[in-house]
Parts: sequence; structure tokens; C-alpha cells
Amino acid sequence: MRNLKQLLRRSVLGAILAALCPAVVLAADIPYPNVPNPPQNPKLSYGGFFKRHQSVKILFAVGQPGPQLKESLINAALVTRYLKAHGYGYRIHFVLYSKAVFVADQLNQKYSTWAPLLEALHKNGVTFSVCHNAMALLHVRSADVYPFMKVIPAGILSVVQYEMKGYQPIFNPNTETE
Repeated sequence: MRNLKQLLRRSVLGAILAALCPAVVLAADIPYPNVPNPPQNPKLSYGGFFKRHQSVKILFAVGQPGPQLKESLINAALVTRYLKAHGYGYRIHFVLYSKAVFVADQLNQKYSTWAPLLEALHKNGVTFSVCHNAMALLHVRSADVYPFMKVIPAGILSVVQYEMKGYQPIFNPNTETE
């Protein structure tokens, strides 16, 4: 399948097919580190709902840097792949609060494995804000936060702000703790 896609991209026929069937080519064009790319079933759809209701606005509120963060980041990657492949507009935002602010610290080696995925999501339009209150309590310096993340006064108020802007909040449960 990969060889077919590479061949199609290099040919005139590939350019025509890419224009006519963007989902076939574009779905695999968003490389996210360590995120699976499950095959898309063209028979499954949302009946045009997202085409009629754009842009899709999703808010991930993340307080723990373990399984909750992992699930949220993978969900965001899979959603952006799907929406982009279908030409749907989206706005996805993460609010990192509580212990999840450690992930925003680019000097924190314990969580540095997330950096490539965070950067890839950012490059595909996902935005991030980091709770200053939690940073102060956990001794994370603003100067150490990734440059594509915005430090905001309070995570909880940022969640409320995005909800008031029409974002749908996703709170993946803290199924495990560190």
C-alpha cells in the first residue's frame, strides 16, 4: 500500500487521484510519532455532519502526564488525521493543568519523549496552554515552556473560556496514576 501511494504521488495520475480522492492520500500524510494509522473504512461516515458543522472545536483538558495525556494526544492525532483527510476544518486546544504542566517543560527529561508528538500536533494546528498556577506550585519556569505553548493564569478558567467559545471538552479519565 505504501509503495502504491509513493508511486501515485510521483505521477500525473497520482496528482489527479489526489485531487479527486484526498482521503486516500492525505490520511497517511500526517506523520505522528508513535501514533498508529489505522486503515480507514470508506463505507463508514458521519453522514455529512462535520461537513455541515465546521469547524470542529475540541478541547482536551489534561491534568495528569501519564495515561490520560497519552490517550488525549493519540486521540487528537487521530482526529486531526481524519478531519484533514476529509477536508473538514478543526480547532483543537489542550489545557495542561496540575501535574500535566511537567510535560510543557522542555527541560524535563522524564517527559521529553512527548516532545516530537507535541510539536507534530502543533504543526498541524493544535494549540496548547499551560496553567501558571500549577507551574508556580510545581516549580516549572515559564522560560522552560515550549515556545509554541502559551502560559495562562489559571487552567480552570481557560477550560471555561474555551467552552464559552463553543469548544467541546474532552476529559479522558485518570485511569492510572504515576
